[in-house]
Amino acid sequence: MHSSTLLAFATLIASSVSTYAPISTSCPQTPLVRSTANADVALALWLLKTDPLFIASLSCDLPTIALTSSGGGFRATLSGAGTVQALDVRDTKVSTSGLYQAISYHSGLSGGSWLLSSIISNNYATISTLFNSIWKTTLSNGLFNPLGNQAEVYKTISNDLLLKQGAGFPGTIADAWSRLISYVILPGTNGGVDNLLSQVTTKSTFKSFSVPYPIILAQHVDLSGSSCLPPADAPFWEFTPYETGSWDSRIASFTPTKYLGTSLSAGKPTGNCTTAYENLGFIAGTSSTLFQDPGIGFDVAEPLIANFCQLTEAVNISATASATNAAVGALPVGIPSIQFTQVSDLFASWPNPFYNVSAAPLVQAQQKLSMVDGGESGQINPIFPMLLPQRNISVIIVSDNTDGNNNYPSGKEMHATYLAAQAAGLTKMPFVPESSVLLAANLTSRPVFFGCGDSSKATVVWMPNYSATAAGGNVDTSQMQFSAAASAQVIANGAAVMSQNNSQEWAKCLGCAIMEGSTSFLPPACTACFTKYCYKA
Repeated sequence: MHSSTLLAFATLIASSVSTYAPISTSCPQTPLVRSTANADVALALWLLKTDPLFIASLSCDLPTIALTSSGGGFRATLSGAGTVQALDVRDTKVSTSGLYQAISYHSGLSGGSWLLSSIISNNYATISTLFNSIWKTTLSNGLFNPLGNQAEVYKTISNDLLLKQGAGFPGTIADAWSRLISYVILPGTNGGVDNLLSQVTTKSTFKSFSVPYPIILAQHVDLSGSSCLPPADAPFWEFTPYETGSWDSRIASFTPTKYLGTSLSAGKPTGNCTTAYENLGFIAGTSSTLFQDPGIGFDVAEPLIANFCQLTEAVNISATASATNAAVGALPVGIPSIQFTQVSDLFASWPNPFYNVSAAPLVQAQQKLSMVDGGESGQINPIFPMLLPQRNISVIIVSDNTDGNNNYPSGKEMHATYLAAQAAGLTKMPFVPESSVLLAANLTSRPVFFGCGDSSKATVVWMPNYSATAAGGNVDTSQMQFSAAASAQVIANGAAVMSQNNSQEWAKCLGCAIMEGSTSFLPPACTACFTKYCYKA
């Protein structure tokens, strides 16, 4: 479609209530690129005002705790929600309630990013509130039939993409996917189109300094080569309310999230700045974009990637996945404004704020960044941000809702993160064996502590999803529609996994794991806890 035609369409629908299009605005006086060698002042000030446990950890030897929510579609969203519910004293009164209020960081990836985005956009509402006010209705309709009126919503989304294209930016299948996700998880009219990540800083609960700092992950793909799948050492992009960028040494730069979309060269704007590109739904969609992956089986990809993306191993596609893939493949028909003319249109596209930045050699020659699902390199648990020495995190609770073992975790992703951390020099990641070892020892259906007794490592509390209730949480990653009862069952199972069915003994052992690296004065009961839960090679 010609740019003049796009502009005409955009003008015709400019009076629409949708605000998906980025906005041209004046630039701030403050720098728009920060090297990781310098501190993120806004975040540092916010953290100084957070919960007493974090403040104490700055001057004492008390632990800083992080929570990670894995990918795995809506299974991960709902099961991960159960994890949060079992930790949140506002929502439950179980053995683990209250720990959420002591967590300093919460990362999400793919389906876990949907959970995190829903929480933060709704002013850190409880899981019960999110379920009753949003999820039980939207998930009953399903991802591809939002509001129960597919035709009308698809028309709105098509207009959204035209508005974005009219503003001079791509409106691709990743945008359409993102808008559909928004209808399921975000508050507000028109599928929560007004939600921006930077706006989280204005919400009352965030400003109360009593909640975890959110980090949403996506992964970098370099399209200059012959593969559209990220390698094992591909950098992670971190999206946070204050800044977006990467700690990877080949990038090592951040930019204010509010001004994502701005055209920069060597850290300086080339014209006006841009706001509203950081649409929260688009960020959650970026974290779950998989359309370039030939192993997924999306028919929509085949005309463009036949000679670009190579399928390296046979993949079995379930009936549920086939139905989901067919629905995705039909999106360009139902949403005709989807831009689909080149390989890069299969990715989430972001203007590169680090163009011509010499400190970011991996991306300094790229005017656009292509991003995909943060788990595409095999690290489906977003643990990497928690291993950075700058964050000084001593305990990482991993809510693992991946598949690999009949829709439950096999440990494969945990081992992949261990290997990647070793290669990246992130030494705080403790040893995790291959999945075959974990499966053979029956360690995938109970909590496991990795890193026990080693003060140089973070203590990783692995909480693999399993059938902790009669209904269980066995759900295909590709399932995009749930009855209210089915959603509630998966949440309840996730909560049962985290609290070990309200076990007081487990709560004491979790406390031992949290304090183990911070004090030599542990209760005698901790010895039995470590014997039971610590992994020993």
